[in-house]
Amino acid sequence: MSVKQNFILGVFKNSKVSKVNTIISQYAVAYKDTTSYMYFAKQPIDTTNITNDIIFFQITAENKMILNRKVKNLINDLDELNTDYILKDYDSEEYLVTIKYGAKVTIKFDNVKFLKPGTFKKIDELKFINNDLGYCKGFKPNFRPLEGNSTENLEVLPEIIYITSDSEENLLKLRDHIFKKALEIDSNLETEFTWMFQ
Repeated sequence: MSVKQNFILGVFKNSKVSKVNTIISQYAVAYKDTTSYMYFAKQPIDTTNITNDIIFFQITAENKMILNRKVKNLINDLDELNTDYILKDYDSEEYLVTIKYGAKVTIKFDNVKFLKPGTFKKIDELKFINNDLGYCKGFKPNFRPLEGNSTENLEVLPEIIYITSDSEENLLKLRDHIFKKALEIDSNLETEFTWMFQ
C-alpha cells in the first residue's frame, strides 16, 4: 500500500515559478499552481497583472522512507535554483523549508480620521515591491470602507505585507522603505514590524 503527502510551496520570485514547477513535476503525481492573492484574498481581485506564485502538490511512494527520500531530493533540487521559497506540509502545516529572513509589516489606521481617495491603491502597490532589497507579498483584508469618507465609527482593518530578503540588512532597508512610503500615503498611518524568520 502506498503512502502520500500533500504540500504547499510558495515562491517569492515570480519569474522562478515555471522552473519550480518543472522540478516539482519530477516528484509529484499531481500539482497545481495558482496565485496567493487568489488563494488568500476574500474579495474579488483583478488577476490580469498577478502571476502564479503558490503551488499545491502531492507526492506518493511505496513507503514512508521512500517518500521522505523523495522530499529530501526535491528540496535539494529546489535549493539549486537559488531562489527564496517556503515549503510546508499542507495537512499538518509543518514548515519543511523557510526563507532565511522574513517579516511582516502591518499598516494600521487607528489614527486616520479621513480616508483619502487612492489610499488603498497606493498600499496595494507596496505589496508588489520586487527589487534588489527583497520581495513583498500582501493580501486585502475582508472589508475596506469607501475612500473619501470619515472613518469615525468605522473599524478599518489593518493591511498586512509579508517581506523577505537575502540578508537582515536588506530586509531592514526594505522595511524602512515601506514605512516611508506608508507615511507618504498618509502621515497618520501607523506601521508595525514583526520578525517571522531570522
